[in-house]
Amino acid sequence: MTTRMILYADEGKVLTNGEIYGKEIYLAEGLTAESFREITDAEYEAVTKANEHSGEIG
Repeated sequence: MTTRMILYADEGKVLTNGEIYGKEIYLAEGLTAESFREITDAEYEAVTKANEHSGEIG
């Protein structure tokens, strides 16, 4: 059985690598913890709204 690394965002934050966003990230093969950073919930909401308007999310 392969042990998968799980990343958890601090309270009020969201983890992202620019494509994936989440409070809890299960690293898939080929992804590293170093490729993720934390952004604030407000930053995440702004990205989500901008992407909804451009048709990328929704």
